[in-house]
Amino acid sequence: MNRKIIATVFMLLAVWFMLPICSGILHIGMIYPALILIFLAAVLLMWEKVKNFAVEHKIIFRGLCFVFVIGMAVIIVPLVFMVSSVLNAPPENATVIVLGCKVNGETPSKMLYDRSLSALEYLNENPEAVCIASGGQGKGEDISEAQAIYNILTQNGISPDRIYLEDKSTTTAENMEYSAEIIAKNGLSSNVAIASDNFHQFRAGIFAEKNGLSAYSVGCMTYLFVSPGYWAREVLAVYKAVLLGY
Repeated sequence: MNRKIIATVFMLLAVWFMLPICSGILHIGMIYPALILIFLAAVLLMWEKVKNFAVEHKIIFRGLCFVFVIGMAVIIVPLVFMVSSVLNAPPENATVIVLGCKVNGETPSKMLYDRSLSALEYLNENPEAVCIASGGQGKGEDISEAQAIYNILTQNGISPDRIYLEDKSTTTAENMEYSAEIIAKNGLSSNVAIASDNFHQFRAGIFAEKNGLSAYSVGCMTYLFVSPGYWAREVLAVYKAVLLGY
């Protein structure tokens, strides 16, 4: 395939990563993949100059290639674990933990609504299963994220008796810590089906295992417009969870 065509594909992918900026969204998960893709496009477009540099400065070129390969491995390895976590289907009647996400006033964001629907599907398929709605109340939220989850589930036919509210957490680590306390206090199953976006499953599972729970996925797809950036940002969040513990 012509190098110009491949470079164009890389540039279009870079634009895809940056598209959420049109909606006022900007974070590191959008920026660093876009920069990598622009770099690769530039290399292809200046291929003759790159080849000349490689011939004239072999040691430096090999060093730069080594650094680039290591850098890509650092990104790809957690992505492999993140994808594999999505495929980890739960057993019957696990305890569902719905992880909170933004609430606008009293209206759940699309992400939170989709997470709740994933939990709803599992709860309907497993009538003996119970659910923990997990998430505190943040800035711009008139109700807690847990309450928003509760509202969605009960409005769709899930009995309130099957839902436990955890409305204090502000991070994924706290979601799992406080949910584990509810599980222990009420003698619920330690097999937990995590209802969250697919990109979030692996990191949530890390904190679940840390709190003595066996994590499984009832994940949901993320809106295509913002999905690439969230997957890329989550790579950094995984390293933070593993290295710093939060």
